[in-house]
Formats: sequence, structure tokens, C-alpha cells
Amino acid sequence: MPLTFYLPRGWTPWMAALALQWSSCVAAQSAVLTTEHVHAQLLAHAPEGIAPGKLVWLGLAIDHQPHWHTYWKNPGDSGLPTTLTWQLGGQAVAGDVAWPTPQVFKVGPLLNHGYEGNLLLPVPVTIAPGFSGDALRVRLQAEWLVCKDICVPESGDFVLEVPVRAATTAHAKRFDAALARVPRELPSVRARAVIERRALQVQADGLPAELHGRKLRFFAEMAGVVEHAAAIEQRWDGTHWFARVPLSSQRSESPPAMHAVLAPMGQLTGIRIRLPIRGSWAAASSTSQPAPGAIARASTDNASASPDTFR
Repeated sequence: MPLTFYLPRGWTPWMAALALQWSSCVAAQSAVLTTEHVHAQLLAHAPEGIAPGKLVWLGLAIDHQPHWHTYWKNPGDSGLPTTLTWQLGGQAVAGDVAWPTPQVFKVGPLLNHGYEGNLLLPVPVTIAPGFSGDALRVRLQAEWLVCKDICVPESGDFVLEVPVRAATTAHAKRFDAALARVPRELPSVRARAVIERRALQVQADGLPAELHGRKLRFFAEMAGVVEHAAAIEQRWDGTHWFARVPLSSQRSESPPAMHAVLAPMGQLTGIRIRLPIRGSWAAASSTSQPAPGAIARASTDNASASPDTFR
């Protein structure tokens, strides 16, 4: 499948030249692929073997060369997320990628979300009730965009056989480390957002005590909604966290709700929140700007509000 790299509106020619250099995609017919930019490998973790009801994980490990990176599910202002397409012979079903909390990469005026260093994208696998055979035969077609000063699309066709009878635990530490970076979803956390002209006024309650008073990054899981590179106004009022998140000037989505990840600066694991969104998206397109200090007033007005205030 051909890849297309979309450059944001307003880029100058020198920015485009630095950001993009196409090369041929490469293919692997084994569990391992090495390019000039990454070492990629299909891994399995089946501590109780392969059988219906047992814990089974598959994952693509991407070890980047220094200063190269690939992208999160929402890559930010540019880039493309890594995609995984599984063929499991009808004997198992792969779930969604358990995306680790991303890092931030600044390229000129742009801000992107992704990963450098050693990465594993873990995927839970459900074994079919009628599974039979001596091994689970896995084929993965993966595509990723790897960037430094230039961006190179790469792909691999990986194959692996996971034995049924014996436990597969050689990569247990790597799966444990990757899953520890997946944003936590806590039942105590309640969050909501209100559209106020060209921004989302966000309130979150019930966040863990270790986050209180700390400055948080806001990673929207849905692309085409917020201005990733814009600074957000934020403050704490006791245990309540308030933020004004600017909407994208090129907004392409108008969701009734969306998920986001909140993560302290420099911390590898965040908190995943669901944001029901109230207000008019049509009003969000207004050219009028909110008055300075809007988040401070919203914080004062809502600090003592009940969790149902924004419903």
C-alpha cells in the first residue's frame, strides 16, 4: 500500500525539503527486519502457552537508530502512525494496539507525538475456541514512517510460529516494560470539556495525588481537533485540574466526545481520560478570540462544581 505524507499548510519550501525524502519500502520474510534506521522484530508472549482463554500477546518491536523516531496513533502536526495488519489463519483475533504514552518531538513550529529508542507496540490476542494445531502461525504486515531531518516510509512482512505446548516468555521483560507505559484508565477520574469559541475548556477531577500541582501535557488521541503546538493554559485548584486547549485552525473533526492522555513532563506513563464535549462546534469556528485569563475565570467558577456540571 503506498504511503502519502501530508505536509501542513503554511510550510515553507525549506521545511518541506528537510521533512521528506521517499525511499522504497523493504520487506522481510522472517520475524526480523533491519534497515538503515530501525531494527524491527515480531515478538510473542504466551506465558501459559497457546489455548483458548490463555493470556497471549503479540507485538512489533522497533529499535530506532539514534535521533530517529516513529509515530503515535495521533502523530501530531505531521507524520503517520505505525499500522499493523495481522493474518492469523482464523485461529485467533488480534485486538487494538496498546499504545505506550508518547514522547514529544518539535520540528520548527510543529509538534509531533511518537517514540525514539526502544519501542514495543503490544497487541492482545484472543485464541479461537476451536483452535487446533501445534503452533499459532502469525503473519504481520507493518508500515511505519521513520523520521529525523528527513522522513522515510518503511514496511515489513513478518512471519512467526508460536508453539502451543511450551510457554513463550523470552521477551516477558520487554512486554512488561511496554505495558507499564500504556496510559492508565482510572475509575476515579472524571473529565469533561466545553467548547468556548476556539478552545476546549477542560476539567478533570480524581487524578492521582502524585499528579496534583504538576504541569501536564495533553495528548488528544483524535487527530484534526486541537492545535498540538499551541501552549495550553492550565492550573490546579485543589484536586481539580483545568486547562484551555486551543482548537486547530485546520480542524477537520467535530466529535461529541474524545479520549486524551494526560502526562507530566518527563514521565513515561500517563492517564487516559474520556472527554464528553458540550457546546457548539459551529461556534468554535468563530474568529473571535476568548478574553485573556478565561481559564482562570473558568477555574474559579467551576472549582466547586459537581462532576455532573458539564454533562
